[in-house]
Amino acid sequence: MISFPIKLNLPLFAVFLPEMSTDFAEFTDADLFSLVKTGDVNAFSEVYQRYWPILYRHAFKMLRNSEESEDVVQDVLVKFWKIAPDLPQDTRIAAYLYTSTRNSILTIFSRNQLHEVYLGELSTFLIGGYEVTDHLVREKLLAKIIQDEIDKLPPRMREVFQLKRKANLSYREIADQMNISELTVKTQMTKAISVLRSRFGDNLSLFLSLL
Repeated sequence: MISFPIKLNLPLFAVFLPEMSTDFAEFTDADLFSLVKTGDVNAFSEVYQRYWPILYRHAFKMLRNSEESEDVVQDVLVKFWKIAPDLPQDTRIAAYLYTSTRNSILTIFSRNQLHEVYLGELSTFLIGGYEVTDHLVREKLLAKIIQDEIDKLPPRMREVFQLKRKANLSYREIADQMNISELTVKTQMTKAISVLRSRFGDNLSLFLSLL
């Protein structure tokens, strides 16, 4: 079992915090965000300690590198502190931090041309949120990689997969259209799913939703 360190070293400006007179652990995220927007370092300290372990765990699942994961999460949290005053009042801390972490990791993947060993873990962060333009660019890149893998399937297997996936035909309809048995259709579809899952992991359906 992988153990994930809980990093408690706050950014430099938060190291020498005065002793808290308020139990910020009891505050909701919305309350904390309102305080962080005003520059309350103690409130940010609570956000940092509340979310650092969770974000690190997600980052590590994708990057498989502790130092790189720590850097990503640290940068995301520090950026949150810096731009909090300019974020909308209805910003949800969790959504913002998860999405920012996802986008940072996708940037790393993009620099490495989205090496296939990482693709099986990407679905963790495929959620809506901030930095939409940047996110859509990377989703288009992912969609192209997925389509390229589909195009590599043997012709009959690819045709069955496309008719089932894109045309949403039943096995019987595909069999009739291709003039093959329904059993052959099922076999080809099963093989296609198996091949693609070997490339994209158990979250294949989520990746296919990008197409």
